[in-house]
Amino acid sequence: MELYRIPSASLLGVVIACWMASCGERTKTGAEQGNREQVVDSLAGQTTGGADTLGMPATVAEIRQAHAAIVTKLGEGRLDSTSFSYSCDDEKNGTVSYYSDNGQLRMVVHRYNEYDHYSAEDTYFVQDSTLFFAFLKRVAWSFTSGPEGATKDDITELRVYVVDQQPVQCLEKKFTVHSHADSNPTSEEVPSREVDCIAMNRVIDPYRALLKHQHHPTAGCLGE
Repeated sequence: MELYRIPSASLLGVVIACWMASCGERTKTGAEQGNREQVVDSLAGQTTGGADTLGMPATVAEIRQAHAAIVTKLGEGRLDSTSFSYSCDDEKNGTVSYYSDNGQLRMVVHRYNEYDHYSAEDTYFVQDSTLFFAFLKRVAWSFTSGPEGATKDDITELRVYVVDQQPVQCLEKKFTVHSHADSNPTSEEVPSREVDCIAMNRVIDPYRALLKHQHHPTAGCLGE
């Protein structure tokens, strides 16, 4: 399948959704309501040291700094990008996008749907060919009581900080968005809570599966 270029800025809202801050609630993020509305946070006041000059992040603070540098370059349109779409047995459909800086992979974004009531978005941040941070978002929607056609989205966000190929900290947010509510929580308003980290293979194996298709895209199953 032929790769095609997509604009870096168009994905900024997605990536800012996993923005991390060191104060108060520990994270500063945007939110997406039912994968239909994106809210982009301001980057003002954040530390954005260059990822290329930091070396491989070895602490949570360094991970945040390296992440910030990649997000900044994305927002400035300084990352090259390619993308492909696939359909796996009409049960799982998605799009995979790769973002590079001077030929070096920096970020992989995997958006996909399974059946009709579930969608996900996995974003992986990379330096020196090594994964250092993952943002995993899950949205399960269902009909709910209220006006005809009313729905709710149950959203789970997991942020995984990785050092030496092992998770060193995992932060989780859970909240619900109602389609007919006058107001809904956003990701930035929901406090993070530290949780036990998932097994590393649940993060690294899907990431490696995506890497296999960076130069060999497929229209079918990814073989995760």
